[in-house]
Amino acid sequence: MRPYDGQAGNIQAWELYKVYNYSKRINKGERMGIKAIGFDIGQTLVNYNAPLSWKSLFPDALSQVARVCGIDKNINLKSAIAILSKYNTRENPREYEVSSDVIFKEILGVWNVSYEKLDCAKEAFYRFFQSNAVLFDDAEPTLAKLSAKGILLGFLTDVAYGMDNKYSLEDISQIRSRFDGGFTSVDVGFRKPSSHGFEMLLEAFGLSPSEMMYVGDEEKDIIGANNVGMVSVLISRNGGEKSWGQNYTIKGLDEILGLL
Repeated sequence: MRPYDGQAGNIQAWELYKVYNYSKRINKGERMGIKAIGFDIGQTLVNYNAPLSWKSLFPDALSQVARVCGIDKNINLKSAIAILSKYNTRENPREYEVSSDVIFKEILGVWNVSYEKLDCAKEAFYRFFQSNAVLFDDAEPTLAKLSAKGILLGFLTDVAYGMDNKYSLEDISQIRSRFDGGFTSVDVGFRKPSSHGFEMLLEAFGLSPSEMMYVGDEEKDIIGANNVGMVSVLISRNGGEKSWGQNYTIKGLDEILGLL
């Protein structure tokens, strides 16, 4: 296995990567054929306590940006909301990723605000939405048990509005040490269900698709995993029935152990 050096934003995609004795790690998991499991993050490992589409919260989030960054409170919120709506993948789905710099430079541009405020604007915006993010109770215990079984653990997650890794990966700070590596859509340059990220996970772990399971809560997670031949697992925490072609459906992460 080798780290993937992400191109997007000069971010080291495998900053969490840790070198293991590969044969020793997978020995215990060979019996069932699954040697690694990839996870989505949002609503799979982390509960954001916010609507999937952030549009209704744009005014408050942008007002926080103006307040924190010392920007004129009379800025045109409508123009900024229009820009965010353009990049809202719930309204306008896309497979390619757009960087945070592109989005927020466009906003600062219509506000006639210097790009010197770029980092402040991004941080204030993202912090607004991350303030209520909490790990699901079953996340850490399940990852610990899977790791003890010799299963390699990774993640592949789409981020909102090009969120930089230094922000998005804070949401899994309590469990970062459990992962052997992973990618965000900023690292990959594409969003799910594009096969790019799934293929990168397989290449990095040196596994065939049938040796890897992927767990997520949305249709794009299932489609992407199925398209490359991974074992797809839908987590439906509310128990709702969804038929997106998944191999398995679970209501909680602890049920993964029963699939191995």
